[in-house]
Amino acid sequence: MAGLDERELRSACRRRRYSRNEVIFHEGDPAGALHLIDAGHVAIRLTNALGDVAIVDVLQQGDCFGERVLVHGGGERSAGAVALSRVETLTLDPAGFERLSEGRPETGRFLLLVLSERLSTTNQRLMEARYTSAEQRLHRCLYRLAEQFDAFDGDPIPLTQSDIASMTGITRSTANRLLRQAERDGVVTTGRGRVHVVDGGLLRRRSGLATEFS
Repeated sequence: MAGLDERELRSACRRRRYSRNEVIFHEGDPAGALHLIDAGHVAIRLTNALGDVAIVDVLQQGDCFGERVLVHGGGERSAGAVALSRVETLTLDPAGFERLSEGRPETGRFLLLVLSERLSTTNQRLMEARYTSAEQRLHRCLYRLAEQFDAFDGDPIPLTQSDIASMTGITRSTANRLLRQAERDGVVTTGRGRVHVVDGGLLRRRSGLATEFS
């Protein structure tokens, strides 16, 4: 983990477990610790100008969230987090991070890499929102989710069409229209608040992503 000894990092963390749909923390809660996802999937949620809560990202094993607390040492959560499945995280609070950092300059590099990856992802999504069509953004979102949930062999993507719309940055009506077209084209099927990928290769090609379909 960015030069850190994994055993030392794990020993400095506290393990937490969450059931499906359990809130890990709310937007605006006091910031407590960094969470490293050891198992499961976590939805990151924000409140929009209308007061609606929308999913803006989905994280999986190996990802982390809440890293700002290690920089600021406190403050409030800038977003909420909820478990999409049974989730286990390893939490590291500022005091634990400070103890871990004693005599270990690589811990600073670990935090810089975490922040750098977050910035890179944010920049990528901003570029997509500005220069990529709504249809291609939807396909990219579906492909990424299918990869995360291993949903290429019949298992559904366990998010509603509203969730997918908010992650894509489009309206629910636009998402419905594009999903209906994708269904007619044999890319996906929809129903009961779930999306099933029918043709992963076609979805990848329409997404324009370089990742090879497996």
